[in-house]
Amino acid sequence: MTADQQDHSRRAIPRICHDPVSGRPVFVAPQRGGKPDDRALAASLGDSRDPLGWCPFCAGNESRTPPDLARAPADPALPWRARIVPNTFPITVPLPRQAGPDEPREAGGIHDVVIESPRHDRSILDVDADAWHDVWSLCRQRLAVVASLDSLAWATVFKNSGPKAGASLEHIHSQIVGLDVVPPAIDAEMAAVRRDAATFPRLLEAARRGGRIVAERGDLVALVPPAPRQPYETWIVATCPEAHFHATSSERVVAIADLTRDLVARLERIAPGCHYNWWLHQAPFPRSLTDDRIAASWHWHLEIVPRLSEFAGFEIGTGCHITTRSAEESAEMLRDAGG
Repeated sequence: MTADQQDHSRRAIPRICHDPVSGRPVFVAPQRGGKPDDRALAASLGDSRDPLGWCPFCAGNESRTPPDLARAPADPALPWRARIVPNTFPITVPLPRQAGPDEPREAGGIHDVVIESPRHDRSILDVDADAWHDVWSLCRQRLAVVASLDSLAWATVFKNSGPKAGASLEHIHSQIVGLDVVPPAIDAEMAAVRRDAATFPRLLEAARRGGRIVAERGDLVALVPPAPRQPYETWIVATCPEAHFHATSSERVVAIADLTRDLVARLERIAPGCHYNWWLHQAPFPRSLTDDRIAASWHWHLEIVPRLSEFAGFEIGTGCHITTRSAEESAEMLRDAGG
């Protein structure tokens, strides 16, 4: 391999760069520039009518994805209801090389895809409740494996639903990313918990007092946060301290599955066809925590953000968001949209 080829090969590997002024990290992932969308896949395979002819996530097309990392049910003799596979276009590399002092370092971690239905479903509301429970149980199972990897510091599961939310394929799916660094958003939440160990209880208490509770399942609460970035932004928060989703109970897995379906159904009634993102915020893994108070005081939570307006220059340039509805109004409308 020539020096130019080696340099090109290195540049194709996902890496992390940092803004020298703000310290903001940026993941440079050249492979993701080549990820296809539904139209490109259908055109390349010559059949735009039947997704089974081109969609890599549909049952029968398992050979078009990497082998399973996990599946439900686990018995390979039974038809699957959910699968987790490595992402073909990852933002991380499993074993990063050591960077020089002036080099961007490779982005170490794992990047998976959670295929949430064997059918070409476009909404989680198309998945029956029991199968949706399986999806969340599978995510908990995979996150437990990720947490056991000594090289990783933190992990999340997130969903991009619809093109406005960044989805390139319509077949419902989520993603799991485990990193060897703790991202700034989690650092900021850890700082809040260091300042006040009652941060999450105060959040829940203020939501009840302010009429911002939308729904509850067991000991999980769906609330509109006091400063929503978009109308109808909702968080699902555990009422008792629990640092990591992979350590949660089966009852909480069922509860978060039911709440996500419920909240998406309410959002669909208010804003039909709305695209959205969600992401799990849990604490860093124990090996990356230097303060035991954080693990004892953290409440893992899922943040669901509809994409009803674009993030434009002001939001991107300042980090401040603009919303057209108050938290209280959003909560009232979501409660009224309950089935």
